[in-house]
Amino acid sequence: MKIVILDGLALFQHDIPRTSLSNLGEVDFYEKTSEADITLRDPNATVLVTNKCLVNEKALSHFTQLKLVLVAATGYNSVNIQACKARGIQVSNVPAYGTYSVAQHTLALLLAFSNRVEHHNQSVQAGEWSKNDWSYSLSPLTEWADKKMGIIGMGNIGQCFANMAESLGMQIYYHHTRDLQLKNRTYLSKKELAQTCDVISLHCPLNPQTDQIINAEFLSWMPKHAVLINSSRGGLVDTLALAKAIQEKQIAAALLDVLDQEPPASNHPLIGIPNIYITPHNAWLSLEARTRIIQSLTSTLRGFLAGKAINQVN
Repeated sequence: MKIVILDGLALFQHDIPRTSLSNLGEVDFYEKTSEADITLRDPNATVLVTNKCLVNEKALSHFTQLKLVLVAATGYNSVNIQACKARGIQVSNVPAYGTYSVAQHTLALLLAFSNRVEHHNQSVQAGEWSKNDWSYSLSPLTEWADKKMGIIGMGNIGQCFANMAESLGMQIYYHHTRDLQLKNRTYLSKKELAQTCDVISLHCPLNPQTDQIINAEFLSWMPKHAVLINSSRGGLVDTLALAKAIQEKQIAAALLDVLDQEPPASNHPLIGIPNIYITPHNAWLSLEARTRIIQSLTSTLRGFLAGKAINQVN
């Protein structure tokens, strides 16, 4: 079995052996593959492993022996799953590998904004405490107890983050494709959620129903003190509308781990704006989460060899 790993740099890095799948077949490892480079990869591949590299009609026409596409992530919008289905190609993802890692990072974004830990650490390291009183603050600090957290998307990560926010004393509200009747959670419409909550956190997949779910209208509903968090997919947010909302102080801040363009251009509209905090799509990047991905890919591959479809999405 010929396995081609199209974009393994982020997944494997320096701490997971790039030979992890080699006992299941012959492996070609590539750190990155652009759309232009796809035809340079072995056309006889039986299995493709991808994360962000597009497996579209062009790729499917090139890989004529393809039987399985493994998406090294939960979201699979990088793969044309209908075209794969029409060709009899199984597409499998990796569900629930990074629930705690992503929820933890989302919480870190929230606390980085409210407590400015690094800002104050840098101040102390620069000698400023020695010139101040026994206690000082460079910016207002926020306590989240009794504030309202609104979550869009109550899947594994959304519910995990809800528990973390609740541990801070926050009241939890949510919007989902349907009312899930969750205990101690209050379902609201999108407009009610935007108008009610102090923080809105996004934990839904990117699809035609959620594309730019945060747009100018949604942002206009939010209170001026409200904070938006997105650690899910950049396409959930209308970039230009968010930039305008922050610049015009329509909302207080945006805390982002994802952008609509990754990597972003140096002049991306959201980079360099005060009160927009951005991390480089690394909420999922803990060693523990990436190890689970490798374990899941291995399990799916073994199942495939045994004639069993695991985590199939098409």
